[in-house]
Amino acid sequence: MNVSWQSPLEALITIDTHLTGENSHDALLRSINFMVYELVSQSNGSSDHETLDILNRFYFNTKNFKISSHPVLIKNILQNRSGCGIALALLYMHLAKCLDLDFQLIHWPLHAILKWECESKSQFVDLEQNGKLLSEEELLQMVNRHKEQVQTLNLKEAITQYLTNISLHYRQVEDFITLHKTLCLTLQLEPENTRCLAERALLRKELGMVKESICDFKRYFSFTDKNSASPEIIAAYDSLCVLNP
Repeated sequence: MNVSWQSPLEALITIDTHLTGENSHDALLRSINFMVYELVSQSNGSSDHETLDILNRFYFNTKNFKISSHPVLIKNILQNRSGCGIALALLYMHLAKCLDLDFQLIHWPLHAILKWECESKSQFVDLEQNGKLLSEEELLQMVNRHKEQVQTLNLKEAITQYLTNISLHYRQVEDFITLHKTLCLTLQLEPENTRCLAERALLRKELGMVKESICDFKRYFSFTDKNSASPEIIAAYDSLCVLNP
């Protein structure tokens, strides 16, 4: 599967259809494109701040989107009008882009704060507060950080974080087949992600994918000294090697 996504929308839809196995790409695209049509028809050459107000009213009042821990995939988010913060942020960013508003995701636990460069200064949109605009000083006070510690995520980093959130969800609900698919996508984006590689190796062992598990462990130990690995990983690998010399 090609993971060289060029936009948040492309990633949201492709991840959904890949993990669910449903042929819903075109239907999801039509649904979101209609939202764009509705939104753009309400914006008529307004200033950037007025355009942001229009976007917020549309997103949080008209469409009534709300942040919650789940669902995590875009089809269910569109149906329920609620979902995980980072997915809602990625959808919000897509709609904003269609209005010529450009945002960057902030690396913060819920990933629901967006950075906006407007009128030569940094401002921040808080999706937990229905798109409330924060100054840099307000943001730093809220997150209790220094300016240098507030990091923005590029698209690849944002999608990797989104996949991490999806993995957490499927781990919690014990859907290990979909968790495995999610880990595979993450490793396509970040082949040297040792945390993800170790988790997939252990999961493949539990799923009976012995050869694949051994390959993952070998890759993991090519990046990590065996003496510094966790006892769980060492024991799992050694047990596989004993049974499959």
